[in-house]
Amino acid sequence: MSKDFSEARSHEEHNSDKKSKVEDDLISVAGSNCSSTKSNKRSLYSRNSDVHQLLARIAQEIDERKPSNVIHFIVDFLCKHYPEHLHGFEAIWNGDPDLEQERILVVEFFKQQKLPVEISVHFVNAGFDTIETLCTLSTNALDDIEKFNNTRWLPGHKVRLQQTFNDITNRVRMFKEERDDLIKSLKHRFVGSGTPRLLNSVVLPKVASPMILPAPPHAHPHTHPPFGVPTRAGNYIAVDKVVHPPYFYKR
Repeated sequence: MSKDFSEARSHEEHNSDKKSKVEDDLISVAGSNCSSTKSNKRSLYSRNSDVHQLLARIAQEIDERKPSNVIHFIVDFLCKHYPEHLHGFEAIWNGDPDLEQERILVVEFFKQQKLPVEISVHFVNAGFDTIETLCTLSTNALDDIEKFNNTRWLPGHKVRLQQTFNDITNRVRMFKEERDDLIKSLKHRFVGSGTPRLLNSVVLPKVASPMILPAPPHAHPHTHPPFGVPTRAGNYIAVDKVVHPPYFYKR
């Protein structure tokens, strides 16, 4: 009987130890989760604090300098003080104004080839900052440009660059043609063959958007038009009617 009692007591102590260990583990996990939550909150608070400080500094600079173009000033401020966060964009923004448009075209060309801005900046840094100079390159020059910028392109980007410069002349030609067609299309749609010189004007597009015309009174004699909508047909443009541009209406 003493043996049975001793075994029962030993079993009870063993269970008690296991229960105590489980409770300790749960407390440890809860403490770890709590610590992780607090760490995440501190990290989020720190990021929010950095954002508030940046915005406060920009607001102070704007109040002191009162720039005529606030957006331009903000971009210039970011390029000047935080270039490492802009992935090479500051090199284009702060470049020679006379070549700015050419550099932007280089960036747009690489974007059309599904390549990031950073890679276009590498070519600009190496002096290939116009569309025409890109046409002088071949795949043999890619390694030199990579070394000049002291960088390593991702394998996928390098394959895409090799494909691009294997057929660079045709790709540049297609890029120019698509860009010219887009400009002509937009110009033709909104301003017609002439370039508007009026200030504070509204330009009517060449093709009017489809409109819902009010029904004639004789069709539904018991209905009334919406408030402020006249029923005279002369006040409306027919659906998809071609209007010969340019039409201008002074405000």
